[in-house]
Amino acid sequence: MSGLEASRQFWDEKARENPYWYVSSAGPYDGRNLAEFWASGPKIWNDLKSAVGYEPTGTDTVVEIGCGVGRLTRAIAPEVGKVFAFDLSAEMLTIARSSVEAANASFHRAETPTLKEIADSSVDAFVAYCVFQHLPDLDVLQAYLKTAARVLKPGGRLIFTMTPRTWRDSIAFALRMRRWLVERRTAQGPRGLYRNEWYGIRPTIREIESLSPIKTKNLQLHGDKWLFCGTR
Repeated sequence: MSGLEASRQFWDEKARENPYWYVSSAGPYDGRNLAEFWASGPKIWNDLKSAVGYEPTGTDTVVEIGCGVGRLTRAIAPEVGKVFAFDLSAEMLTIARSSVEAANASFHRAETPTLKEIADSSVDAFVAYCVFQHLPDLDVLQAYLKTAARVLKPGGRLIFTMTPRTWRDSIAFALRMRRWLVERRTAQGPRGLYRNEWYGIRPTIREIESLSPIKTKNLQLHGDKWLFCGTR
């Protein structure tokens, strides 16, 4: 099974298990306040716009990668002309289609990072929030960043977050083994947090920047999330 297919299977499983927690693990696993969950979408979108200086218009086209259940899509859609929202998981997309009541938002299963549905130089913003750190390898990250360079218009914005490598990654094996043991001992709480599909990749900031055809700058956004942005 390829890395992307393993990821697709993982996220389909998580959509059936507890989709809102796996989209945003900041809240409780059980008894999630869904009003609070959905309200976080506009806040995140405002933080991203403010940080990069993006002012969307009613004619803009936005591509969103890793839309999950549509939390951010719901915030983006009222401010732009069109949102193309992609996700690996058909199960997540089913929830998103029923959760986002916006005629200008369309949802697509990301078969490959090439996004053949999107024409060259047709997009005003290419957005991926809390997505790329879950990719299977750097080649897939590079493929998405090449696609961003292809589909963005001149002057279009590349906006994505990553969790770069830290000292904790040097003991990742031990941390993941401890998590595996926790999950073996109890049936409660989230499952599979030790797996590659959840842990994903932790490149350095320099590695991330070197993979992008579009020159990016970076800043710390929320907690361990770093925002990378650039203009085509």
